[in-house]
Amino acid sequence: MSLIRSAYYGLSWLGAPCVSAYIAWRAFKGYEDKSRLSERVGKTSVSRPDKPLVWVHAVSVGEAVAALALIQAIIRKYPEVCVLLTTTTVSSYKVIKNRLPKNVIHQYCPVDTPQAVQRFLEHWQAYIAIWIESELWPNLLHETQKRGIPSILLNGRISLKSFSNWQKLKGMISPLLSRLDLCAVQSEEQASFFQALGASSISVMGNIKLMMTPLQVDPKKIGAFQKEINGRPVWLAASTHPGEEEIVLKAHKLLKREHPDLLTILVPRHIERAPSLKELAASKGIPSTLRTEGTSLKEVELYIGNTLGEMGLFYALTPVVLMGATLVPKGGHNPVEAAQMGAFVLHGPHTFNNHQLYTILNSLEVSQSVQEENQLASSVLPWFKKQKEGFEEPPPLKAYRDEGLKNLMKLLNPFLKTLRKERE
Repeated sequence: MSLIRSAYYGLSWLGAPCVSAYIAWRAFKGYEDKSRLSERVGKTSVSRPDKPLVWVHAVSVGEAVAALALIQAIIRKYPEVCVLLTTTTVSSYKVIKNRLPKNVIHQYCPVDTPQAVQRFLEHWQAYIAIWIESELWPNLLHETQKRGIPSILLNGRISLKSFSNWQKLKGMISPLLSRLDLCAVQSEEQASFFQALGASSISVMGNIKLMMTPLQVDPKKIGAFQKEINGRPVWLAASTHPGEEEIVLKAHKLLKREHPDLLTILVPRHIERAPSLKELAASKGIPSTLRTEGTSLKEVELYIGNTLGEMGLFYALTPVVLMGATLVPKGGHNPVEAAQMGAFVLHGPHTFNNHQLYTILNSLEVSQSVQEENQLASSVLPWFKKQKEGFEEPPPLKAYRDEGLKNLMKLLNPFLKTLRKERE
């Protein structure tokens, strides 16, 4: 064990009470699930099933949603296994809780203290551990490997800044990465990053977010909403941030010149901002309403979404979507769900957090870049020529998704087959 690794282990052991206090403070502030806080320190009231257990860890919303497609593929091929899905954030569980397949248990991931990690691993006795993306906690990874549990990293991605930081701590990360049984990364560039940090069994798998299962939408809700829209031209600005809403409202006014009955749907990334956006619209002379107000749309020009779990509904309704965090330098939110619902994706120049996703969607001709904010209205306008008739996934995107998932299962099958042998 390196000096840095030993120091981290010792400090995290001694600091466990402080970490627990910090988690309790986060729960008080509403950042943690108060009713399940014990899971964050490795304790649970849920019994371990008497089946081979595959543990999948996904950090937050995007990774958790992407993990569902992988989990479904695993269970289809290996119905004898049970899957433990861990996430870190409360929001991720809220999004996926009604979409969890049968034989899947959700838990919050333990904090990275030796005590919490050891309790977690001792209780669940996983046969295989799969981490999605790049949240690599040293104690969690070390203790998993120490128990001889095959460890797999999928969708590996390290930003240039994180790569630079990890290079300074190579004595800690290199032994852990070198013991990964499989390190499947998003691109050749990422492969070079992980190789430089010590990983050896490296494969390029593409981006797991392109393999996500399309969102399920209630047809009754869609029908009711379409009836209320009554054939009006409609478009959506999704997951927007401060600075983007002003651009959206400017585009709305420009589009109204040709389409006086226009309806713009605006869903901020943080729905608690919805009331302030209603005030912003009023200051621009734009009549608006919040979804939770249940107001008739007849006199409304701007419809502001402020509920959780309904993005699929809005994507299904609209022919074209502006994806937020791209007109301001936030890096761009995941555009795949919108494209899968048959909505054409427009985005600004700031896509650095999901650059690969946007590049692939552009190549499949289901998205387009808007380089200047004054181009937004002219980019939206052509999509009002005909009403959206359905929300089927575009064939090129479906083919790409199916092929990606098939190749990913080829990488995992050698490890998953061992579970079947152990049961025989």
